[in-house]
Amino acid sequence: MFEGLFDWFVNHGMYYALIAIFIILVIDSVIFPTLPEVFATLAFLLDPTLIWGIILLITAVAAEFTGNSLLYGLVKKAKLPDFIKKAMKKWTDFIFLKDERIILINRVAPIVPFTGAFIAVCEWNYWKSMSYLIIGGLAKYGALFALIGFLNIQFEQETAQKFTILSLFIVIGLSFLSSYIYQKRIGKDTITGSD
Repeated sequence: MFEGLFDWFVNHGMYYALIAIFIILVIDSVIFPTLPEVFATLAFLLDPTLIWGIILLITAVAAEFTGNSLLYGLVKKAKLPDFIKKAMKKWTDFIFLKDERIILINRVAPIVPFTGAFIAVCEWNYWKSMSYLIIGGLAKYGALFALIGFLNIQFEQETAQKFTILSLFIVIGLSFLSSYIYQKRIGKDTITGSD
């Protein structure tokens, strides 16, 4: 599967890869999760250099800003039903951070899906939320590209690609594991009544 996606990026060129990354990350923010790390990694492997990494980093952050802003605007205008708003607010009440800082935690442990909707419903400060989103995006994708770049310097291209995909699965797995553990802890704290 990944070879097919990588071949698509190679066959269509780097500029199409930028457009694809932008669209994928907007979709990830607004409609459904797409594992954007996978696509960002495949796009970076086209040319694992500092310049291409910076271009991809800017594209990824711009796409997340755009997607979450779009979702924020849609939720603000749509006026979600009260029961959905209550459920979303109740979910954030279980998290030890109850404000925009959740967005930073979300980069390590994805516990709040559709961030733009939560920003709107929980009435978090839009610009503060977006600044956390940008900082988190720069850190997350910057670290990912740095790891890939390091692997490409240390190993031959084919070996580096295998290590990159393995590392990516480890990062995604650890992210989901930390999210699962965090959610279990939240459920346990709720049952015992601890804060």
